Formats: sequence, C-alpha cells, structure tokens
Amino acid sequence: MSFAACKMMHCPTGIENCGSGFITHSRADFVPQIPTIQADDLEPELPARRGIGAVPNLVVTAGNVLELYVVRVHEEGARESRSSAEPKRGGVMDGVSGALLELVCHYRLHGNVESMAVLSSGGGDSSKRRDSIILAFKDAKISVLEFDDSIHGLRTSSMHCFEGPEWLHLKRGRESFARGPLMNADPQGRCSGILLYDLQMVILKAAQVGSGLVGDDDALGSGGAISARIKSSYVINLRDLDIKHVKDFVFVYDYIEPVVVILHARELTWAGRISWKHHTCKISAFSISTTSKPPTLIWSVVVCFATLWDGRGSFVATTLLT
Repeated sequence: MSFAACKMMHCPTGIENCGSGFITHSRADFVPQIPTIQADDLEPELPARRGIGAVPNLVVTAGNVLELYVVRVHEEGARESRSSAEPKRGGVMDGVSGALLELVCHYRLHGNVESMAVLSSGGGDSSKRRDSIILAFKDAKISVLEFDDSIHGLRTSSMHCFEGPEWLHLKRGRESFARGPLMNADPQGRCSGILLYDLQMVILKAAQVGSGLVGDDDALGSGGAISARIKSSYVINLRDLDIKHVKDFVFVYDYIEPVVVILHARELTWAGRISWKHHTCKISAFSISTTSKPPTLIWSVVVCFATLWDGRGSFVATTLLT
C-alpha cells in the first residue's frame, strides 16, 4: 500500500478472520508438567489429574493487520482445585484456572485479507511438523506463511496468483465481483480450497512428508521444524459440475480423500417469492482427488434449512433458504 495514495490513520479494531493452529511449535514440542506430589494429596478418592496438553496458537486478521499469539495457560493445582468454591469447568477448560495471550508477531500487509485458513500438518499428537497460514487477497492472490525460528517471525513459503492475461478466461468477461476469495482447508492437511471469481475453485495440494521440497533437507539437518507446504495447484470449474451461485463450502472429516461440501442455489430468488418458488438451494458433497482428476459427486440433497458442520460437532454456519 503506497502512502502517496493512501495512508491509514487508525489501525483496524474489529477482527475479520481468526483461526488456530500449531504455528510456532508442533504438537510434539509440548512436555507434560508433572505436579509435585505431597503427603496430603495422596487420597484414593481424588480422581487422577489430567494434563492440559498442547495448546495451539491464535491467528487473527483485521483489515491489513495480521497478528499471531501464543496462548499461555495456567493449570490448576491439586490443592487449589479442591478448595475452590467455583463450579468445575469441563471440556477444553477442564483443569485451567486462567489463560492469557502473548503477542508473537504483528504485521501490516500491503492489502486487506479477504479470507484466511490454517493448513494442518497432519499426523497425530507425536507429529513434529508445524501448521502454515494461508491468506487470500483480492482478486486472486494467495500467500502461504510459515514460522521461522531464526527470525522469530513469519516468512513466505510460496505465493500463488491467478490474475493476468493467462487467467482472464476464469473471469468469463467480468471485471468485478461482489465477493472476494473464500477459503477453507482440509482438516487433515491434505489440501486447501479457494473459491475465486464466484465459480472457480482452486485446489492447493499440500506436500507430503519426504517429498523433497527445497528447504526440507536443511531443516531436518539443522534440527529445525518443517511446516506444511504447498506442492502444486489446479483449478476446478464449478460450472462443469452443474453448480451455480455458491453460498459457502467446507471440508469434512474422516474420509479417505478430501471431501468438500458445497452449499449452492440452483436459481436465485428471495423471501417475497416464497409462494411461487421455494427449496431452490442444494447441498452437494464432492470427493477431491489429490491429482488433477475431476471431482466425484458423492451425494446431494435439496434443502430448505441448511446447517453446515465441520464433522466434529462444531457449528459452522446456518442459512435460511427459500
């Protein structure tokens, strides 16, 4: 952003995108803390104390500002948890008495972030790989960021641009679009999908372990951590799949191949025409191949009220359809 043309006087305060992932550390970097056992703690009726486990980083964007935080968690002691009169917390907050955010890095980018996703490194809790951050900018610019221990900050691992004369056919004659890029990542870290120009979906294929990308051997030799990286990309024209007017999409869990669920409208309408036209939206699930093969339709259903979930019981979006 050139200061000769535009100068931001006040930093943005509203968070537009947020995500969590193991950016500055891996899942295997966490070492469980063993509390000191005292004599009065040895009571058989007390349940075993469960460790908190690895805590991911928090990534937020506001306008052209990108911030990365570390979550510092204070665990409850055995004596403290027994004497406390407050009700016990469950779920993620079980055993946590307090938490704070520690700013790792803060960046002002040369453009507003339209969408953000965290590309998981895959693997289980013993994985030593780190996650990466994917940012999308108008009209079709994508940046993949990873954490570098040598500079204690983020660096760009790859950039992808689908603009210019060679990509004019994706716009189909249009010059502007009402919505910017929309992005989601596969929960298992196999790929990421970016919706560009309303009906063009770009699939960014993630590199597998030992793929021989530049920098992997150096990181392994020096004992450093390897972050998730992009190996290749290809474009899927959703018009060829008989999809129009995409409202949202999400990747789901527990499939052999990446599966994307797309919420789209077969024809546009509005609430005032409910007596003439209704049930115009549809949910379609496609299996995305990690090669350039066309996606395969798994199932589809016509809906009047759609709720998109991410497969683990987390609420994604609810849309009232007509």
